[in-house]
Amino acid sequence: MKQQGSLAWDSPWRGSQYLPSHISVEALKQDLQLALASLAPNSCVFGGCRTPDTNDRAEGEEREEWILQLSLGEIQEIDDAVKHFERLSLPLNRLNAQLFPLPTLGPRLRERSMLLHKDKPFFMLRGISPQWFSKRGNTIIFLGIASHVGTKRGLAKGDPTVLHHITNIEAPRNDSAGEVYRGPPNRSVAIPFHNDYGAIVSLYTLSRPATGGDFFIADIHDIAGRIGRSRPDLLEVLRKPYRMSHPGIECGYEERPLLFGTPSNGMVIQSSRARLCNSFHPRPANIGELSKLQMQALDALHTAGQEVGRRISFRSGDMIFFNNMRMMHARDAYVDGNPSENTTARYLLRLILQDERNPLWEVPPGLEATWRELYEHLEEEEVVHVHPHLISLKSTH
Repeated sequence: MKQQGSLAWDSPWRGSQYLPSHISVEALKQDLQLALASLAPNSCVFGGCRTPDTNDRAEGEEREEWILQLSLGEIQEIDDAVKHFERLSLPLNRLNAQLFPLPTLGPRLRERSMLLHKDKPFFMLRGISPQWFSKRGNTIIFLGIASHVGTKRGLAKGDPTVLHHITNIEAPRNDSAGEVYRGPPNRSVAIPFHNDYGAIVSLYTLSRPATGGDFFIADIHDIAGRIGRSRPDLLEVLRKPYRMSHPGIECGYEERPLLFGTPSNGMVIQSSRARLCNSFHPRPANIGELSKLQMQALDALHTAGQEVGRRISFRSGDMIFFNNMRMMHARDAYVDGNPSENTTARYLLRLILQDERNPLWEVPPGLEATWRELYEHLEEEEVVHVHPHLISLKSTH
């Protein structure tokens, strides 16, 4: 019997496989000369990813580099900002940095946000206690803090939702035919290395699972370096067009590379496996299957990501911001706690952001249309769901 929430590695290669197959991963590990230990069925899919305290530097130095620990004064600022916005009686889609004043923390966030495009492509805020606030209060906190990092929230074509709930949500009881999309973000399955759509991704951890659910992040420059030293042909495949579904357009698809180059910021990666090989929503017949070489290159991103990636065990209240054009991310399978025993479930909120104040972000021409779909809208069009809500196929990753 397979453990609930664990990933089975005994499935054969298929062109529509969302999770990389055991066969593909093992072959790629040999091809790429990676040092990962052999993965047994039902083992942790990301067992080889390094943890912060296994780096060359001391843990204290590591924490100082990418974790912003909130002071008591900054926590009070956040509480005051929530009360300030509530007094205004405005809809949540109006929330911005001006309406969520953070006199001390705001400049610190701005300093870090200016480095996301290149120098320091991720950072994490630590010290918030979500249990002190209501669902609406936590929503205001997330939207408010995030507005100091990115000035614009993204939404998918055909879906005005900007706040996404990443937690295990059951399909509606009246959905006996399985017509409502329930993708990987709303299940407890492992999610391989991928990108969401957009420039900056932010995640706010409301609560943790009983076991598993660790987060992983890896720089595309490190991933490409691992692939390129023995299989440079796979990098060339990634630089050529892939056909991927576009749920925002009926029977639509887009065709573009997954890997790009920019003059100043190096490589850009935009690889959403849910649009390429989503076993929870089969690839549309009108766009054909991926070639075996295309699938191998896609799996190589995940396999190399395991070697170079960083494992992060989120605490409740952690809020991470990362450059989604440079950093790929993944998640291990997890098992939620038992509500009757007052144990918690894994529950994250997600925002897709853009920082219009920083002119140093470079968007490759092949992604400009996607960026227009994400960010060219009025704030009045944005929908903010405070309570658990399934992520639509249009917004999935």
